[in-house]
Amino acid sequence: MNAILEVQRVKRRYNGGMALAVEHLAVRRGETLCLMGPNGAGKSTLVRVLNLVEEPDEGRISFKGSAVGARAGNVRRSMAGVFQRPYLFRGSVADNVAYGLRLRRLDRREVERRAAGTMELLGLTALADHDARRLSGGEAQRVALARAIAVRPEVLFLDEPAANLDPHARVSFHADLRRVASRDDTTVIYVTHSIEEALATGDRIAIMRGGAIRQLGDAADVFHHPADRFCARFLGCENLLPGRVRESAAGAAMVELDRGGRLYTTAGRQGRVLACIRSEEVTLHHPSLPGELSRTANRLAAVVRQVVATGPLHEVLLDCAGFELKARVARPVILDLGLEPGQALEARFDESAVHLVADDEWQEPEAPGRCSRGVLLGEAFAGGEVRSRD
Repeated sequence: MNAILEVQRVKRRYNGGMALAVEHLAVRRGETLCLMGPNGAGKSTLVRVLNLVEEPDEGRISFKGSAVGARAGNVRRSMAGVFQRPYLFRGSVADNVAYGLRLRRLDRREVERRAAGTMELLGLTALADHDARRLSGGEAQRVALARAIAVRPEVLFLDEPAANLDPHARVSFHADLRRVASRDDTTVIYVTHSIEEALATGDRIAIMRGGAIRQLGDAADVFHHPADRFCARFLGCENLLPGRVRESAAGAAMVELDRGGRLYTTAGRQGRVLACIRSEEVTLHHPSLPGELSRTANRLAAVVRQVVATGPLHEVLLDCAGFELKARVARPVILDLGLEPGQALEARFDESAVHLVADDEWQEPEAPGRCSRGVLLGEAFAGGEVRSRD
């Protein structure tokens, strides 16, 4: 692996509290790494540390294999950033795009050539003489991106740059970013709350919580195979069904659900589990006729409880004789099946749609004579350490 940025055992504290605790992260040259997590997860703190704006209290930061400290000017000149609210200077669009080039004391003709080329790349040529502070939100963000990439940074930091853009401007921004990153082989570190953005732009995704990285991997793999309950919920997996693996062999498993029913999956795991099923993986059908054959392993009798339009897809809440299941289907499916509350139908999903994670919130029932949970917590306080459960 060719890492351009690497952190090892990095910690950052604010007012005595731990804001960042990353054991190891290596950012590959030329990749787009998306940092995701709830507010306060440590994403922006990690960006400031990687960008050498802040120095960690502990740990090592390396750039191209060599240790660097905060505010190392020669390294920071290889970096640039675009943030949620673009700050544009007084003057024209062309002046703003050329700003970083002038700071680097490039020849005037080179400044003009590179600024013009960057504006052409991002479709800003017609706006070159416009007042930069009178642009729309989407235009202003494109100017901020142009100013950042005009200096040809090796690493580009983006902290929720599309959060305030309308859907059309957001799509255009992502297209511009992919084109620029591909052309210049730029390494991009992209902070976002949006799963759609991460999948559209990211090669890899890192999910953060409490200052630590909970999961890191290829974007599609993280999306379809969350590491735990928290990651599954954060990534929008709405069907989390607790149960226990009763049969497992050669990459296949049967899960007996706590509230009744069985699921079949290709993911092998032992013991207590959560079966994670994305709502868009669930398909809806008229009830099977006796003797009807289907290659779909998981076929559940269900009753429609609610149908809600949530945009391009409709959310269908199902009662599967003891547990709830959500499906998201297109409008033609609603019309074809005539879906309405109280209707009986069949929910189907493949074995590969069921991903198993450890059920980290389940507790063994107390045996007779054991001390209560309250006493156990009291002992934990007395011992000086209390661990919160996710």
